[in-house]
Amino acid sequence: MKKLILIVIFFSSLFYSCKNEDIISDNAFGKKDTVVLTTNDLKFKLSPTAINQFTFSVQNTNQKKYKLYLKLGKDEVGSYSFAPDSTINGISSAIVKYDFVPNVAYQIIVRATTENKDSVVEENFTIDSYIHNYANHFAYEKLASMNQRLDFDISPSGNVIFYNDYINNKCVLKRLSIPDKKLDILDGDFFSLLIRAKNDNELIVRTGEYNNRFLKGDSCAILDYDVYTHKKTFLDWGSSDYGRYSRVVNNSIMISNPVYTNTISLINLADNSEKKYEADIRYLREYSYDHIYLSNEIFNFDNYSFSNGLSFLNANSGIMYYDENSKYYIVSEYLEDPKSLSGYSRMIIYKDNKVVYEQPFEKGRSFSIPSSINLIDNKLVFYQYYEYDSSVRIDGYYLLDLTTKQVTLLQNDNNGYVKFDFFDNSNKNSFISVRPKEIYKITIK
Repeated sequence: MKKLILIVIFFSSLFYSCKNEDIISDNAFGKKDTVVLTTNDLKFKLSPTAINQFTFSVQNTNQKKYKLYLKLGKDEVGSYSFAPDSTINGISSAIVKYDFVPNVAYQIIVRATTENKDSVVEENFTIDSYIHNYANHFAYEKLASMNQRLDFDISPSGNVIFYNDYINNKCVLKRLSIPDKKLDILDGDFFSLLIRAKNDNELIVRTGEYNNRFLKGDSCAILDYDVYTHKKTFLDWGSSDYGRYSRVVNNSIMISNPVYTNTISLINLADNSEKKYEADIRYLREYSYDHIYLSNEIFNFDNYSFSNGLSFLNANSGIMYYDENSKYYIVSEYLEDPKSLSGYSRMIIYKDNKVVYEQPFEKGRSFSIPSSINLIDNKLVFYQYYEYDSSVRIDGYYLLDLTTKQVTLLQNDNNGYVKFDFFDNSNKNSFISVRPKEIYKITIK
């Protein structure tokens, strides 16, 4: 009987120890308490990269340890660890590979672990009803690679891309012929950071040194430059520090004069004649190829003056593109929440001063509208990019059908540097995309 009592006491003590494991393990074995929390404020980006894969990236400035769990119903079907992104500081990413079933909803749980002196904190973030949708309607053909792009331009013919590639502390001028994909190195030690293509063989450039002297007072010399003979012809004085320079449109270029004049000049490149306009040079746009824009005003070559076809727009709205063929105005509108300082945006399309399409505002969204487009068929291909946020929003190319108002994801593409896409007016099945490290020809399949 005495032996039986001792056995009962032993197991009772053992049970008590298990129930108080946290207290005993902390004091006796050095283990830490685990605190489990639920959060709904994880800043992330989910990017589908294949039919069976997506990349999940988080902003990880606090160097937490992250792990992702994929669930189908009640079953866990995969777990994936995060690693620091090699290209972006403060970002950690997990590559999730799984044979997703089309139109089936999965649950994603992301666990962030922080180890303190006395405890381990686990924060769980849940995404319910994730349906994997990888859109792959584009074929990418790399035409050129770059070390570091400084400036570029597409010639008015659309056949040639000039660009400055910064290599070994030198500015190298290159020219890519789009029809035959031939790449030429034109100058291994080029002198100008600015390039504007006058035609397939001539550039508009600038220099801070002219007639063997260095220019001062925000001045630079604007020159016509032959890429074969290297002959330079003086055009005008421009602003070197604050200046803006349009692309060549209708064989003309608009340049900023030295800042103290508060004027811009239109130079007719056929005869080098010049006409000056009073303007705030900050609003002269540099990346428009079909028109010359000054804020929301568009230059009219019929009467050589600026006009605003949408004079009712408020200060938060800007014309991104005007298509002369269809008479559509593509407008972006931005708002800022004064409390959170978060930015919200949407796209609106007008015709005959009436709204024909508008999006709801979305937080942290930016647009890129290709140049040289023709909307006569009521079809617009555009790019959307989102900031890191707490909901699934997909970066990529979308197709807007203005007849049905339907928006369709064409291609997942999470490259935040998609800004310079160029369609040929005669072909809407392919376009050129100039990015910081590559130039692509993209064909819509």
